[in-house]
Amino acid sequence: MMKRVVLICLVLLTFASCEKSENPEMPYAPVNFKVFLSGQDHDLNGILHYKTFTKPRLANEYVGYAGILVVCGFDNVYHAYELCCPHEALRNKTIVPNTDGTATCPSCNTVYDIGYGTGSPASGPSKYMLRKFNTIPSGQDLIIQY
Repeated sequence: MMKRVVLICLVLLTFASCEKSENPEMPYAPVNFKVFLSGQDHDLNGILHYKTFTKPRLANEYVGYAGILVVCGFDNVYHAYELCCPHEALRNKTIVPNTDGTATCPSCNTVYDIGYGTGSPASGPSKYMLRKFNTIPSGQDLIIQY
């Protein structure tokens, strides 16, 4: 009996704490992009420094659905996100990074955490996290993929 009660509580807790991580209506788009941290993208060096990329710079590069936001987080680790607001799920509805480790969608006013590497909505109507991309160190550069 006690095991059954514990099991029911765990199941209920799991369903109650589930947050939708990604909007299924937001289209998939490939990402393969190189960031030159010791060259043209040196301005990304430093905590909470960020840069957006909306067009490929090299052959065989892809920048996702609406573009890429790269930020050097509070942990001095690089994080990369889709620029498209997941609540809006439209290519022309993009988030705008702020200097405090957040990014805001000017359309729905959702504020997302980007400084801690989560992409979670901190306030506003969105229940979806920003689509996060893999950041792979490559020498003094960074490869971003999805």
